[in-house]
Amino acid sequence: MEKSQIDLLIELAADFQHQTAINNRATEETDESEQRSALSTLVDLARDMQTRIDQQQNRIRQLELMVETDELTGLYNRRGFMKRTREAISRASRTDERGILVIADLDGFKQINDMHGHAAGDAVLRHFGQNLRTHTRSDDFVARFGGDEFAILMTGSDPAAAAKRIVQLQNATERFPLIWQSKALSIRASFGHASFGAKCDIADLIREADEAMYDQKHSRREATEPRKADHNAA
Repeated sequence: MEKSQIDLLIELAADFQHQTAINNRATEETDESEQRSALSTLVDLARDMQTRIDQQQNRIRQLELMVETDELTGLYNRRGFMKRTREAISRASRTDERGILVIADLDGFKQINDMHGHAAGDAVLRHFGQNLRTHTRSDDFVARFGGDEFAILMTGSDPAAAAKRIVQLQNATERFPLIWQSKALSIRASFGHASFGAKCDIADLIREADEAMYDQKHSRREATEPRKADHNAA
């Protein structure tokens, strides 16, 4: 083979190697670009999935709150209150923390409904519930148990301190009547409480507070009836 032909073959081989190197670099750059694009897509998908999960969790929390909230007053309902009470009792078993469960029941609520209508009765329930919430601590749990019965969970409180706070609640209840159709509707309530700690049965706790509340209601009724009788006799 002549020298010129050999040189030509060498040049062609060099050109082929050069072009192959160029193609390989282009392929590598394309692969890297595709990898970056795929990674960016995965990151976007992960962010979108996390957003959806957060939205779903928020929705679940909202539904749980709705299930545990009294529609009329905006307080906890019995279900929500029982859950918090069980948690407090469970915590007490680990930390030896004590607390107080309070039951409150409106006095003469039926008469309010009979005289002023159920709309007034609903307004009284909202007013009383808000009054309880206003005059309790931020870490106390206030609930409407049902009807005109309410409950308060005072964590980290002893009976003596709770008794003083209950007197304050009663005074605040009577001091702030509901203004209904330009009339002041007096509100009174009877309270009872029971203390809890570790190894406490929640049903017994509620029963004890409920009985104490009815004892006070009976005593308050007896205290007012003689005055009515004396007034009628006069």
